[in-house]
Amino acid sequence: MSEPVQTQRADKWLHHVRIFKTRSLSTQSCTKGNVTLDGKPVKPARDLRAGDILEVVRGDLLIRLKVTAFAPRRLSAPQVADFYENLTPLEWIQKAAELRRQKELETPREHEMLTKPNKQQLRQLREWEEQNHSM
Repeated sequence: MSEPVQTQRADKWLHHVRIFKTRSLSTQSCTKGNVTLDGKPVKPARDLRAGDILEVVRGDLLIRLKVTAFAPRRLSAPQVADFYENLTPLEWIQKAAELRRQKELETPREHEMLTKPNKQQLRQLREWEEQNHSM
C-alpha cells in the first residue's frame, strides 16, 4: 500500500481543494504573488506541509487557509473540508462582498451598456444616488 502524502506542490494543492478551477490558474496566481506563506510569496513548486497557513487573494477577497491534509486528486466539494481549515475572518468576507456590490453598481455589465436601463436598474440607480447624495 502507498503511504499518505506528507507534502504537495502549492499549485497542485490549491487546485485539488478547489480554490482554483484549473491547475494553470493556481500556478498563475502563485506566480503573480497572490498566494503567500508567512507573508512571503509562494512559488508554484513550493512543497506545502500540514500546518502551513496560506493567504490567497481571489479578486477582492483575501482567503486564509490552514493546510491539514493532502489529496491525491481533485476533490468533490463535500470532501474539501477535510483537507483545509478556513481561517478567513468574517470581516474580510463582508468587506469583499460590499466591494463586489459597489463595483456592480458603478460598472454596468457590457450588454447592459448597449441598452437603456430597465425598471429594476432605474430603481437601483435612484437608490444609489440617494445614498451618495445623503453623505
